[in-house]
Amino acid sequence: MQRKVMRAAMALELNPDDFQDMIRDTVGFCVRNGLVDDRAYAETKIAGLRRRGRSTSRIKATLVAKGVSKDLIDETLDDDPKSEIAAAMRFAKRRRFGPWRTTLAVDHKLMEKETAALCRAGFSYALARKIVTAENVDALRQSACDE
Repeated sequence: MQRKVMRAAMALELNPDDFQDMIRDTVGFCVRNGLVDDRAYAETKIAGLRRRGRSTSRIKATLVAKGVSKDLIDETLDDDPKSEIAAAMRFAKRRRFGPWRTTLAVDHKLMEKETAALCRAGFSYALARKIVTAENVDALRQSACDE
């Protein structure tokens, strides 16, 4: 809202500081009437990012960048290791890593590349290795359920 007021004020050659009270009142009205709810936004964003296979650290970074407080993120974010494994599996499936890979010739270099990609996505090295070295999808799902 600040940027919109700034642009409009500059275009009309007005002082943007004259509109700060109006912005504050409008934001206050929206918060009081439930039009702005950081908790609901965080919960929705987390669910969507988990479905896309994003790691916990990547989700935290995304929400911090959007202006959600770290305390609210920690409250809202489910640190359940099963959800982290499920997200890593979705990421690997989308990228065709580990048991989802289509190439028959698997060498050490390919496994390192896949592991590195999972780590860059924010997953732990141990989890990345577990997914990359899995023999088949059922074994990976079973190990996810055991933890």
